[in-house]
Amino acid sequence: MKKNLFVIGAAAMFLSGCGGQQNPEETLPDVPEEVEADGDVQSLAQESEEKSENASGEHKIHAQEVDHAQPVSDPSNYEELTHAKEHFTPEDYEIRVANDNPGNRVLLFMDGDEPVFKTVLIKNQGLLKIISSDKGLIGQTKI
Repeated sequence: MKKNLFVIGAAAMFLSGCGGQQNPEETLPDVPEEVEADGDVQSLAQESEEKSENASGEHKIHAQEVDHAQPVSDPSNYEELTHAKEHFTPEDYEIRVANDNPGNRVLLFMDGDEPVFKTVLIKNQGLLKIISSDKGLIGQTKI
């Protein structure tokens, strides 16, 4: 009981010290701003949105992947196709390998020159992500 009272008292003292404002005319802006080296002003809110977009960048189909993708001659070797069938029909598209290394494999499903779907298999985790060019991430499965 004494510990609880001590914690409550310490918190009250800390909060009372932080709550007062010396000069009421000095107000902080609602969204802090940051001046970059080239003189542009960028709000921190915009910066956090950009970071979240970059974090979800793997849920997009990038032009670089399309440029480097090679056509698949025998799609039966790719286990992710059976799981992709839950979301779309892989046979309806030209399948290309954008990346295949010991860590992951990226397959693109092309309609002409445009990628429609993408699968990302993270091999060491057994995780398959299915991405639509329209909707982003549409499926995630352990295989």
